[in-house]
Amino acid sequence: MGTYGLSGVLSAWKIGSLTTEQAVGQILQLLEELEGRVGELERRNHALAIPPPPAPVRRRRRRKLSEQE
Repeated sequence: MGTYGLSGVLSAWKIGSLTTEQAVGQILQLLEELEGRVGELERRNHALAIPPPPAPVRRRRRRKLSEQE
């Protein structure tokens, strides 16, 4: 038996074509598939992410010779 879509699983369960155990098994298969798809999207997103620009470097002002005395 192939996996149903979520709406197909719920419909089949409601009319009694699937037992509760079969419905749970189908839902777990769908969840596993979705987990893999989300993981792949996260990997692609990470690969395409643009790193943030470096923080600006704050330089201390040099005092003029007249200020040092």
